[in-house]
Amino acid sequence: GATGNCFPFGCNYDIYGAGQYQQVYTSSLFGGQITIGSLEFYNTQDDSSGTTGMNTGTFTIDLSTTSADWNTLSTNPVNNIGTGDVTVFSGSLAQAWAFGDTLTINFTTPFVYNPGAGNLLMNIMATGTGDALGDIFFDTNGYDDGSFDGNTYFGRYYNGSVNYGYGLVTGFDSGSVTTPEPASLLLLGAGLAGLSLLRKRIRS
Repeated sequence: GATGNCFPFGCNYDIYGAGQYQQVYTSSLFGGQITIGSLEFYNTQDDSSGTTGMNTGTFTIDLSTTSADWNTLSTNPVNNIGTGDVTVFSGSLAQAWAFGDTLTINFTTPFVYNPGAGNLLMNIMATGTGDALGDIFFDTNGYDDGSFDGNTYFGRYYNGSVNYGYGLVTGFDSGSVTTPEPASLLLLGAGLAGLSLLRKRIRS
């Protein structure tokens, strides 16, 4: 609570080294295979800059399955990228902004993630960024007692350094439309039967 960080989306990030940011999510966070269609990041804790717009630039986001975990990320980002690397988004995120808004990044290519195959790595390259409208501090988790070791869920690589147990709070939205499960079909059937009875009663 009450913590936020502007890396990599909320500030002029590509002035830091190569503009590369990575965050790993431990596989145990996911109950099963998911088709990820978009990501969400939140700005609910820190409004210190009073920004009115997202920073400019191009953000290229890749997802992959990796053996690296929250406490084993390498300071060499190439070593963290795993199998099945897919570019899911590349473009501008510039938009008007107010404290409390949610940054939703809709993928051009959904990513099928199977937690049984390893952890999930998000790899971001930021280029041409600028923060003329102010910085946005997106919600984070894992900052305890002044150290970045507050959870065993995720960790991050940034600007040549690694913070174990710290990262951006992230929402994962499914990009797939699946056939209803039997229980859902049963509820649907019960609802249709109820409508049929109601029609009969109205007619009588």
